[in-house]
Amino acid sequence: MNRFLSLCTAALICAGSTQADPLCDAFASAEAMPKKYSNLAPVLSGSSSDWIITADQMDAEYAPGAEAAELLAQIVAEFAARGTQLAIVMPPPRPLIAGQATVDALSGGQADFDAAAVAASFDQMIEVVRDAGAIAPNLLELATRDDAMRSAFYYRHDTHWTPQGAAHSALALAEEVIAAGLPGFAASSVVQPEWETQDILSERGSLADMAKAVCEASIAPVELPVPAFADAGLSLLDDTSDRPRILLAGSSFSNRYKKDAYRVADAIAGTLQAEVINHSVSGGGSIGAIEGIVNAGLLGEHGSVDLVVWELPYTEGLRSLSPLRQLLGALQMGAAKGALQVTDLEPSGETKMAFEAEPNLLALNLPNVTAQRIKVDLRFENGSKKTMTLLRKSHVPAALQSAWWALSLDAMQGRVLTSAKIRYDGATIGDNPTVYLF
Repeated sequence: MNRFLSLCTAALICAGSTQADPLCDAFASAEAMPKKYSNLAPVLSGSSSDWIITADQMDAEYAPGAEAAELLAQIVAEFAARGTQLAIVMPPPRPLIAGQATVDALSGGQADFDAAAVAASFDQMIEVVRDAGAIAPNLLELATRDDAMRSAFYYRHDTHWTPQGAAHSALALAEEVIAAGLPGFAASSVVQPEWETQDILSERGSLADMAKAVCEASIAPVELPVPAFADAGLSLLDDTSDRPRILLAGSSFSNRYKKDAYRVADAIAGTLQAEVINHSVSGGGSIGAIEGIVNAGLLGEHGSVDLVVWELPYTEGLRSLSPLRQLLGALQMGAAKGALQVTDLEPSGETKMAFEAEPNLLALNLPNVTAQRIKVDLRFENGSKKTMTLLRKSHVPAALQSAWWALSLDAMQGRVLTSAKIRYDGATIGDNPTVYLF
């Protein structure tokens, strides 16, 4: 065990979490919390050195259902058709890394959380993703492989991984990439970093900020060294023509403080000796960045990108059908030809379409749009209805935005579509808004 992991064990975890007294009583309910934080209640906490765990981190189910699994397989196939392999990287749930004993201690045994069952669901999710054809390191296995790694992977007072956790995750990804024998990577070997460096990151922690705002509790920032990978940082004049090309499309885990504070891109570049271009978006949701690189045409010509790394937080997950259909729709738009139907959107905020033929893709062209959310109510021949939500976060930069919003209508599990109702704020959809069926 290297000295840094030993230090993490002592400094981050071993302070103990045996008592259930929270930092303040307001953490117990949404009604007592400020509006900014109310959706995170109830919040589990103990002393200022214990874990802080919010309600949104306590999901029990991660395994995608049959429909989501089929959509994932189609998404992977769309990337493959462009000569690109898709890798999906999901940091594991923080409560699993804290452990059942910690959750029980912080909640006084009152939390409805079964760590073993949640871990099994997360592992099943990884298998579903792998079966879909994506590369997917199991970061739960990594983060819980021993006490030292469990200690070092996450901050206790922030929702993100530490630089140590990010670096080890990049190594786990690299091992999977090399094992897959991808062209350009097959002859590579995993490059290890220098773990103990003079590059120190001070993380104040978003959950520490919450504790200060709600409980007036002061929690000191955590200072940790950032692992250094040889040749990870390339200058503009360096020749990278012989290196694999990777696009990283992630969340705040890879775009912390809008500058990749945990050096995720550097870690991936260093361990695989690759050129990594980071398009991650803090606050972009599960697909903000990856839909953006598709819409912006950044996948380039066939085979010009060797690997796309889709990093998404476990709080978003892969069970929700709407973002999967939106991402698949963006991928399918490039080949969409010969619209079956075309209709102008009504200014009232609601447009109905009876399908003349069963479509595979619903696409909206919204020039000068300011909308961020569009609802699509799909109706089926058997009388059932399913609502999908097209969503774009304001944090996604303009360069990754598009006038086109698309929803894949594939993988309907045998159901026959008959009509759709599109709902939106009529004041936000721009000029000449149009919906197309392909």
